[in-house]
Amino acid sequence: MENIKKVLFGKALTVLLIILFVPSVGFSEVRKIYYESGALQAEGTYKNDELDGPYKDYYENGQLKAEESFRKGKKEGPLKTYYESGKVELETNFRKDKLEGPFKQYYESGIIELEGNYRKGKKEGLFKEYYESGGIKAMQKYKDGKLYQQKRI
Repeated sequence: MENIKKVLFGKALTVLLIILFVPSVGFSEVRKIYYESGALQAEGTYKNDELDGPYKDYYENGQLKAEESFRKGKKEGPLKTYYESGKVELETNFRKDKLEGPFKQYYESGIIELEGNYRKGKKEGLFKEYYESGGIKAMQKYKDGKLYQQKRI
């Protein structure tokens, strides 16, 4: 009988330790925020009380406003934003909470408004700005975030 008590106590202690310490290991949970109207405003994956995973933001009409990803509370991966009409507004990428790689911003008509490249959060290389008709409006060249050449058309 004494052995059975020791085994049961050991199992109960193991379960208690799991309950107490496993949350610190970090379970993921999806949290949702709602507008006063009851419509979904945002939803994101959290781990240890930090954004960690996909995150989506919505207009009050239910249309997707933005989708992005986080890792340990910092932006990581693609970011895509939308006009309320559902058309793409912006496409870019983040690495360690800084802009990284191609950047494209669109007019609501779908025509590119601005395109360029980021490196470690700073503008790098050629940026082109367009009229909504599609013609080039301006071009700028950047090195390490600093403008060194500009041409208005």
